[in-house]
Amino acid sequence: MNDAMTLGGRRYRLSFHDEFEGDALDPAKWRLCPEQRRQDAGGYWADSETSVHDGNLWLRARIREDGVPVSGAVRTRGIWEQAYGYYECRMMFPRTTGFWGAFWMMCGDVFKVDGSGVSGVEIDVIESGECARRGVNHALHWDGYGPAHKTVSRVLPNRPDLYEGWHVYGFQWTTEAYVFFVDGAETWRTSEPGICDRPGYMKLTTEFGSWAAPIVPEELPDFCRVDWVRAWREDRR
Repeated sequence: MNDAMTLGGRRYRLSFHDEFEGDALDPAKWRLCPEQRRQDAGGYWADSETSVHDGNLWLRARIREDGVPVSGAVRTRGIWEQAYGYYECRMMFPRTTGFWGAFWMMCGDVFKVDGSGVSGVEIDVIESGECARRGVNHALHWDGYGPAHKTVSRVLPNRPDLYEGWHVYGFQWTTEAYVFFVDGAETWRTSEPGICDRPGYMKLTTEFGSWAAPIVPEELPDFCRVDWVRAWREDRR
């Protein structure tokens, strides 16, 4: 692993990395997301569904004995946050319909309604929620999650290859643009709705929702696996 890289004419230095070695989540890097109901399919994030073994982070999704769908989620909130830079993870998507895996960021105050997204934005580096149609997507959300909510996205259809084996998903955040990558190839570039200038934290999650098609209980449990996560800060020296 290199601690320096160049992308788009910018030089970067490694600022965060986790290879998920050992048998437990590193508390100096991650925290479990709060146990809470998510989306519209009655699913919950549950601590029991996150584990580390065999060199990977495992985010399980299953139907609990009481019939409640539960899934795993972690974040760096309160531990590590950064504005701008390059972010990357190596992930293996779940193949089951009804839930999705995601690598995303929460930056600044996403709930502030100012129309610009500069003060806060949710950045979905990659989501496998289009799994019923064998697509994946990148997305930005701002102005909260109520009536003023706004979003733009780029769906990558007809990519069943991304549901086979490991793939690397990257995101470059500069003062001029958000740039998304899949296996090193640029897949989307946008400056909408305006570039956020506030630090953000990373999240790795799975969850259930109608957006990912109906749940198929017979296909569960299933997992989203993460091999590693890395982030770089621009080197201005």
